[in-house]
Parts: sequence; structure tokens; C-alpha cells
Amino acid sequence: MSLVRMTVFCKDSTVRRNKKLFILILIGFVVYLVYRIARNPLHGYIRNIDRSLIDGHEISYFREKMVNNATFFSHIMSHQDFLHPDSKSAMEIYLRKQSQSFVFDLKDLVTDVGFNIEDDVIVYLHIQKTSGTSFNHHLVEDLELDKPCDCPHDVITNPCYCFTRKNTIWLFSWFTTGWPCGLHADWTELHECIDGALDQIEKQHRKRRYFYITILRDPVDRYLSEWRHLFDGQHWRDALLRCEGQRPSLFDLRPCFREKTWEGVSFEEFMECQDNLATNRMTRMLADLTKSKCYHKRGIKEKDRRIIMLESAKEDLRKMVFFGLTEDYNHSKALFEHAFGLKFKKGLNVSKLEPEEKFYLNEIQFREMLRYVELDVQLYLYAKNLFMQRSKQIQ
Repeated sequence: MSLVRMTVFCKDSTVRRNKKLFILILIGFVVYLVYRIARNPLHGYIRNIDRSLIDGHEISYFREKMVNNATFFSHIMSHQDFLHPDSKSAMEIYLRKQSQSFVFDLKDLVTDVGFNIEDDVIVYLHIQKTSGTSFNHHLVEDLELDKPCDCPHDVITNPCYCFTRKNTIWLFSWFTTGWPCGLHADWTELHECIDGALDQIEKQHRKRRYFYITILRDPVDRYLSEWRHLFDGQHWRDALLRCEGQRPSLFDLRPCFREKTWEGVSFEEFMECQDNLATNRMTRMLADLTKSKCYHKRGIKEKDRRIIMLESAKEDLRKMVFFGLTEDYNHSKALFEHAFGLKFKKGLNVSKLEPEEKFYLNEIQFREMLRYVELDVQLYLYAKNLFMQRSKQIQ
């Protein structure tokens, strides 16, 4: 009889434990759901809206309306919850095309560094969807050099042979060395890797001066272009993203997709990916990520991370003796020639970029997108002003 009672007691205990476990799981799910909605309130109703009821417009429609309609701008900004304290004021300058001037030291404007092609190295930091491939073509094909680059027909899969008369490399880029520091290596990866990579390629260890360069693009256009790139089935999932010698863990950086590609991804899905590397890509790739805990989510508040990362990107941009703008290749050409004493054989042309008219967004999509380019907008405004002052300096 006691054995029966014990059996019943055990069964009751098991049932109670299972009920408690179920309740805990349910509570955890509810907490997570509340967190997601609170973190991004727009997501809660984007999925429930019939897309056919929302009018889509070209980006130019929103750009024009932002400039000419202060009420519409205020309406869009009232729905924003930026993490950086200066983002709202920067968005007003960017979207309403207002003027802004920064004060730079003279050393930030003087870019003639006495480049020695036999001993120095130009390091091209290639940020995705900035017309960087076009500029890379110009570097290996259109510069007037004593010893021109020897490029195969398909430079994308077969790097150019760009050695000096001393058999040293003067240009570190995708077209000349491939990706020895990782696919589209950023500022952090390049600084940790480049010495060893070049020693291995040149088969010698020597002292080198490195001059980092890059191309920047309007942040909204670049972000949309990256979405379209993934929509078409392309990706950069093989990027290493090393920081302090380590790749980010799955806890710190979760992939946006687990299939081979993200082909056909909707714009909402693209934005909703919490760890989407398209978010403020230009700022992240130009910053020294060791200053902001690399990709670690523990030990730093996201607001603090963004402040540190933006300041680091601005500092690194000032250190660059050259950076160009996709929207102004003429002045980019002049600044490059002045900085390095190298001449292009002809004018620079940007490969056909995706026209804005390809992208149709509704108001909800447009205003949500601004959250994911808030740092890049600030960096771009800063870069444009530095670019303009450098251009005036060399006239």
C-alpha cells in the first residue's frame, strides 16, 4: 500500500515540475516578445499591414518632401528612437540639406605625404556598395606608372601583378593581393593583419609606411544598394570580422540567414535582422573596434558603443591622406593625385550604380530605415565637409 502511495506521490511531483517548467518557458517567451516589441515598436504592426494599402514612392520623393515640408520632417523624426545623442540634429542637416561646417586642424587638411612607390604601401579599405570596385579598376589600370600592373582578363578571380622594380607591393587591395586579411577586411582587421600578410606575399620582412584609403557613399543609397545585393542572392557571409585576433561568437553576432543566400529577402526582413552588418557599415568598418569591445555584447551599453565607434571612425578618417566620395569622382581624382603624386591617364568613371528609382518605399519603411544609418549619416556629413576643405586646400 505504501508503495502505491509513493508511486502516486512521484507522479504528482513530476506533473507539478512539468507545470512549473511550462510556466517558466511561457513567461520567458512573453518577456522576450515584450522586449522585441519595445526595442522596435514598428515591427509590431509592419507585418499586420496590407502592403497594397500603403503607397510606395521613389527615394527622391522622400528627399524632396523632407527639404520642402518641415511638418513632414517633424512627423518622421517624432517616430525615431536614435541611440546616438546627435543623430536627430544630424538627420535634419542631412535630410533637409542644410549647411554644416567642422573645424579641422591644418594637419588634417595637408595630404601631400611624399609617397615613395618603391617603399610605401597604399592600403585600400574597400567598403561594400560604394563603387569601390570601379575605383579599384582605375587604380590598377589607369595610373601612369613606370612599371604598370599586369592584370589578367578576370581580375576578380586572378589578382593583378602589381610589383615595383624592387619587387615590392605598392598597392594592397582586392585586385592586387586578394583578401589575405579576410573578405572586405575593415580597419581593425587590416591593422592586425597587414604586416604579416605582406611579409608572406613579398617573402621578406621590411619596414613599410602604410597609407589607408577608402571610398564613401551617401548612406541611404549605400544601405538600399546592399539590401538589393542580398536580395539578388549575393552575400559576404565569408567575412572573418576578426577583432583582437578572434572572430565574433554566435552569441555576439548572429547570422541574418542560415541558407546559402538571402535571395528574395524583403526590405522588412533585412531591417529586422538584429545583427545585420549593413547597419552603419561605413562607421563600423572605419572604426578601431578594439575601443568599443569588438563585437562583444557584454560589458558595454549599445549607446556607449555607438558614441565610441563614431568618434573612432572620424579619427581614422582624418588620418587617411585620401578618401573619395562616390558622388564626386572628379574631386576624388584630384585629391588622390595630390596626395600620392600619381596621375591618372583619364578621368574616373563610376560604374553604373543602381538608380534610386529602383527602390520604392512606403513611409513606414523610410522612417524605420533611418535608424539603421544614423551613425553613417553623421560620418558622411563629417566626411563631406573634410573632403570639401581638402579640395579647397589644394586649389
